[in-house]
Amino acid sequence: MSVSVIRSLLPAAAACLLTLLTSGSALACSVCFGPPDSSLTQGAKAGVLILMGVIAAVLSGIAGVALFWARRARTLESREGFDPAGGQRAQA
Repeated sequence: MSVSVIRSLLPAAAACLLTLLTSGSALACSVCFGPPDSSLTQGAKAGVLILMGVIAAVLSGIAGVALFWARRARTLESREGFDPAGGQRAQA
């Protein structure tokens, strides 16, 4: 990594670190969150896990399409006479 990239990422990294270090008061206690063994709490935890699975599936699909497009572009680019602007190059 170059120094300019590190310098541009430094404020964001500092903000993330500050947020992680000061977010202890945001944790829910049993009064707000409810008893950990209740069915409502277990259902909320299951819902969060299912939504995280859906998000992971969608992001995996997006990554798969990006990889497919990159591989397809590389294949098309390696062909003789391919013009990325659209159309065939004139053979001299």
